Amino acid sequence: MKLYVCLVFLLLLLAGSHSLRAQTTPGNPVLKKSVNVETVSYQGMTMALPASRDYAALRIKPTGKRVEYDLTVAETMVNITGKPTQGMTLNGTTPGPTLAFTEGDTAVIRVHNTLKTETSIHWHGILVPNRQDGVAYLNTPPIGPGQSLTFEFPIVQSGTYWYHSHTPFQEQRGVYGPIVIQPQRPTVKTDHELVLMLADWTDEKPAYVVKNLKRRTEWYAIKKGNVQPLSQIIRHRALGAYLTQSFNRMPPMDISDVYYQRFLINGKDTSRYEEFKPGETVRLRVINAAGASYFNVQFAGGPMRLIAADGIPVQPVSVDRMLMAIAETYDFIVTIPASGAYELRASAQDGSGYASAFLGKGKPVFAPKIPKPDLYQMTKAMSKMPGGNRSGLLFGKYKPLVRLLPPGTPAIPEAAIKMSGMDMPGMKTVPNKDMPGMDMPGMDMPDKAVPKPDDSMKDSSMEMPMFDKFNTFDYKQLRSIEKTVFPANRPVREVTLNLSGDMRRYIWGFNGKTLSGADAIAVRRGEVVRFRLVNATMMFHPLHLHGHFFRVLNGQGDYSPLKHTLNLSPMETVVIEFLADEENDWFFHCHILYHLVGGMGQVVHYEGTTPDADIVAARNSPASPMKDPAGDKKYYFWGQLDAGYPTSYLALNYSNQRNAFIIGADVNRRGQFELDADYERYLSQYLRVFGGIDAGNEQFLRRTTSNRDVPPDQRIVRAVAGVRYLLPFLIDSEVKVDARGNVRFQLSGEQQLFSRVILSYQAQWLVSSYTRLRVDLDYLLTKNIALFGNYDTRYNNVSGGLSYRF
Repeated sequence: MKLYVCLVFLLLLLAGSHSLRAQTTPGNPVLKKSVNVETVSYQGMTMALPASRDYAALRIKPTGKRVEYDLTVAETMVNITGKPTQGMTLNGTTPGPTLAFTEGDTAVIRVHNTLKTETSIHWHGILVPNRQDGVAYLNTPPIGPGQSLTFEFPIVQSGTYWYHSHTPFQEQRGVYGPIVIQPQRPTVKTDHELVLMLADWTDEKPAYVVKNLKRRTEWYAIKKGNVQPLSQIIRHRALGAYLTQSFNRMPPMDISDVYYQRFLINGKDTSRYEEFKPGETVRLRVINAAGASYFNVQFAGGPMRLIAADGIPVQPVSVDRMLMAIAETYDFIVTIPASGAYELRASAQDGSGYASAFLGKGKPVFAPKIPKPDLYQMTKAMSKMPGGNRSGLLFGKYKPLVRLLPPGTPAIPEAAIKMSGMDMPGMKTVPNKDMPGMDMPGMDMPDKAVPKPDDSMKDSSMEMPMFDKFNTFDYKQLRSIEKTVFPANRPVREVTLNLSGDMRRYIWGFNGKTLSGADAIAVRRGEVVRFRLVNATMMFHPLHLHGHFFRVLNGQGDYSPLKHTLNLSPMETVVIEFLADEENDWFFHCHILYHLVGGMGQVVHYEGTTPDADIVAARNSPASPMKDPAGDKKYYFWGQLDAGYPTSYLALNYSNQRNAFIIGADVNRRGQFELDADYERYLSQYLRVFGGIDAGNEQFLRRTTSNRDVPPDQRIVRAVAGVRYLLPFLIDSEVKVDARGNVRFQLSGEQQLFSRVILSYQAQWLVSSYTRLRVDLDYLLTKNIALFGNYDTRYNNVSGGLSYRF
């Protein structure tokens, strides 16, 4: 009998590791592929570990259950803001259904695409074979219109995770849902569990949002109440800080760039869960599925007990308020108070709104309102930080970025995690005795037993009180329940990744390159790969590594926590490391949707491995987006028409990350006109060259080589070329030469005077000839319409009218 059981178990293992390529069933191929797993001892660690995809390697007993789901992706009219608009759903809802499993199950998930375009599904934080990760063309076949794809993989972990489309913009439109995996041996006992999926929503099409970000409209900041005009800068006594920032070519700091009309918990701005009774405990599985919003999470009933981060158990800590980065998941335990419905509030980090979930029945008890961040104080502090007045440059040159180190080489310092000097009041380690129903190893530790980073490992960054004021959680507080150290005999590959960005054109990348222009990060199986992440930008970035968990070197030594997504604050440096025991290609990227579309991503490539032939064929197909996987090479078109009297103006721009086609024109009621049409190429973030034609009867073109002017009624077309350079204080400079050798200099710029009033200027000098000055005032009425007035010495008149931006 024992022999029979052993044989059956062996057959199950062999069946689970049998390698199958995608089946050829028309319209519904099956993805089912194993990975050669190298068994590694993790000092008794039995939780789900980096890169292991095999039951045996993780000592998980297969349940023998095949848990099956069908997911249908569809376009659906939704009404979230009071206005019907086109959204996307999974099985008719947003978020999609909860996919529930038990550790040891086999997941079988059939995805059906009813859209007119391709779709994809990525299993965020789930350890799956490379082929089933869900990034179309990179490691998984795309799911075309009318097609279906079946994913099948073993469940080798437990915890709170989620799934979402990895096709541009679909996640923002509603293609996401939760995953809950129960452990075979539960260690946490509560009366209830509740999944809370946080999200943001705009009725605008995401592609239109990208265009607005690239054209530098201030409308989103106006709608959020976060615009920083000169009048308020002076009022808040921050002029010196802003001049410092402006001198270094940095625009005013903001926390979030997109204006959202609603913030959601489980698809609603307000949800109620009246089934919870006073005194009962509830495990909250909170997932931030937003497109571009961090959330401060706070419970009206008092501190929450944090017990897991990104699905992995951690030493419990008590949290008053917690900032959740996009794509992170956290598990909390709360106790329902004696009477009333207590609010769990998820407030957008930039203070522009919130969503609520009320737990319990009775009179509502609201969570404390979080004050809006003081952007002026933030800018003051940022301008005083070392390096805080310079942004990570795109298209720049960086020092050697990869080092191969001997086995066991530590990170120096191991706590090279510059957490902006944050001390986190309101947060403490919670001993086991204070948490009924909790029974996890290592949890019965008094506060003093949690090691603190010693003085030699403290970060050298300056204090940043604007972050301290609003955050009551720090990664330094995260401590794994078990040791997470890697074997000491593994070689170490250290990769430095400098986060880079150009806020003026909304382009993002690593080491000065966008995804389309960057080489893959090459790693070798068996290495410990260490990423040194340096955020030289003024934005927060949630970074996600597909297919792996990484150790966050946060000063907890052997007990450094495991995560799959990491927040990186402005001017912060963090070191993470993971064990490379996979194959093929995996994605590493910023999880702010609009940063990814702007180019902030990299591919981690395992040397000596090649994707399956059908993946390679898909990458090379005419429809493949792999030459521009994030879409950062895509061209965007926008323009502005100032229809006025007696003079009207037109500006058109068609550009991508490196190239721009620009047209500028003006005409008055007497028929005098000017037309400039040129192509420009960015050589660096600040420098570009251009060439094109100028046409009309302006004095620049009428100047001849003999210093005489052509009659003003004569129409001239002439080739021009020149250089443009962004000067300190965000002043655009230009030197232009025409085919006759005439040279013209130009300076231009703009300044927001009041929340809706913008001053812009343009000054031109023709050598040994004339000067032209144009000054404009715009008053923004709506996102697309403004009143304008200007004075232009070219026509020697004052004009006014209506401005339309498109």
